[in-house]
Amino acid sequence: MRGSVCLVAALLLVESFACTWAQDKTPQPSKKIADGVYAVLRESSKEKDVLPLKDGEVLVVDHHRYLKKEDEEPPHFQVVHAVPDVKLDLAGKPKAEKDGEEVLRILLKLQPQAATDFEHLTSERVGKQITIIVGGEVVTTHKIRAAIKGGDIQITCCTPGSAKHVLEQLLAHYEKK
Repeated sequence: MRGSVCLVAALLLVESFACTWAQDKTPQPSKKIADGVYAVLRESSKEKDVLPLKDGEVLVVDHHRYLKKEDEEPPHFQVVHAVPDVKLDLAGKPKAEKDGEEVLRILLKLQPQAATDFEHLTSERVGKQITIIVGGEVVTTHKIRAAIKGGDIQITCCTPGSAKHVLEQLLAHYEKK
């Protein structure tokens, strides 16, 4: 009998540690986050500073994969809504503005409903950040300085070669539609 009580007590102890351990694990960034524009709800260079997540929120990580090697930065953690604030519903193919072979900026035109949603989002987020996610990764994050009307979006990339990669992601998104 004493052996059974000890075994039950040991199992309860192990189970309580397992439950505590499972709760202590930090959430992993969402792998299936939809392409779109998201309001950045919280952000930090330290994951623990943006946790815990609330219902309807997900953690995304900006790995700054478009920076030059000498400009590398540590990952930046962002909390966004689980669904895009604005769907990336493009009215046409993304266009590149180039200087020779180098893509300098990408021009996007949103469908009317997405353009209205984008204007609404940017008018509410003046002075705050939004992030664009394509292919499950953060491709750009910007501070909104004024409401953006008309559904025309311009994405500029500071690192040579990075705009080309972002353009390829956006073209793949457009062709999936």
